[in-house]
Amino acid sequence: MATLKRDKGLDNTLKVMREGYLYTSNQRERLNTNVFETRALGGKSYVVLNGKEAAELFYDNDKIERQGTLPKRVVNTLFGKGAIHTTTGKQHIDRKALFMSLMTEGNLEYVREITRNFWMANTERMERMDEVNVYRESIILLTRVGTRWAGVQAPESEIEQIATDMDIMIDSFKGLGGAFKGYRASKAARKRVEDWLEDQVIKTRKGEIHPPKGTALYEFSRWTDYEGNQMDSRLCAIDLMNTFRPLIAINRFIAYGVLALHKHPEAVEKMKTVKDYPYMFSQEVRRFFPFVPFLPGKTKVEVEVDGVTLPADQLLVLDVYGTTHDPKLWDNPNEFNPERFLTWDGSPFDLIPQGGGDYWTNHRCAGEWITVIIMEETFKYFANKIVYDVPEQDMDVDLNSIPGYVNSGMVISNVRENVDRS
Repeated sequence: MATLKRDKGLDNTLKVMREGYLYTSNQRERLNTNVFETRALGGKSYVVLNGKEAAELFYDNDKIERQGTLPKRVVNTLFGKGAIHTTTGKQHIDRKALFMSLMTEGNLEYVREITRNFWMANTERMERMDEVNVYRESIILLTRVGTRWAGVQAPESEIEQIATDMDIMIDSFKGLGGAFKGYRASKAARKRVEDWLEDQVIKTRKGEIHPPKGTALYEFSRWTDYEGNQMDSRLCAIDLMNTFRPLIAINRFIAYGVLALHKHPEAVEKMKTVKDYPYMFSQEVRRFFPFVPFLPGKTKVEVEVDGVTLPADQLLVLDVYGTTHDPKLWDNPNEFNPERFLTWDGSPFDLIPQGGGDYWTNHRCAGEWITVIIMEETFKYFANKIVYDVPEQDMDVDLNSIPGYVNSGMVISNVRENVDRS
């Protein structure tokens, strides 16, 4: 029986924050092991798992649960109290089915259409700007896309504030359960958005507003659980937000993708000529760049990992970034290579930037299909529909920072429509 190795220290939270996405990989290399124990978030014992087999275990609902494992501050600011991310068992499956009911062919095609149209309509605005910060511009545009897709009424005069509040909430992951600058601002941002959405849920139920059938606002406002109970209006607002908040977080992937187009100019031409290249490029952006660093869970029963026996109630961490950069799973994982997805088998346990496992029964993001669609249409727009300059700036991506960013936000200038007038 193998011995569980440990990163020594009474509480390694500060080390995790200092080393960021590389903490888990650094410790595996130092300890020469694929699984190790660390202490964090007040000295709690966590066992860190990495790789495809670890992901298969992590998403086995008979052996692992997620309820109660997310840091309270992250729940309070990012997901919301009572959100689907905090549920388990029959309750989780019941509410997950509601989320998945939105993933119809029509809804997926609609998000593709509005993404394409909103970017084209935004061209004139960007042409008037001296510089466009892609990170910031994307979160505003994606707020328009997300709210329209969800059937939510978002006045144009409030779009930038809503976008800012969403960004503040998404950024709150950096807290990892401890005190961090901006926690109060994150809670205030969440309250503003929850208040706004709860008001729309209540008005929908009263028949004062009429969102289209099939939209998130329509379906969530009318849904009842397996016992026939309607969701509390506040909880309904929280889960409603969780249908489109992840779409707004795609602004990070968009900034990464525009950076990749700049660093790999051959990709611009392939975007126009190679079948399925926008899909492959989008998947490689999701694999290559830092998004979610790791995810928490807890053993329900005694399990064995790499020859190490773990008891029931052992807290776990699945190393998401390490798995998407595991050389056992990906050839030359630190090389940006969209063509690797020509032969990818579609496994739900290796490409896990938004979680893994089954969409219906696990905590894999229900909006992952929409994420890829939005990315495809966005990168086709930047490659085919506009031309622009890239001024000198800090385009590094700091892997020691959680969450990750292009340091400059990825700035472009002199944007103009790409029209062949010959």
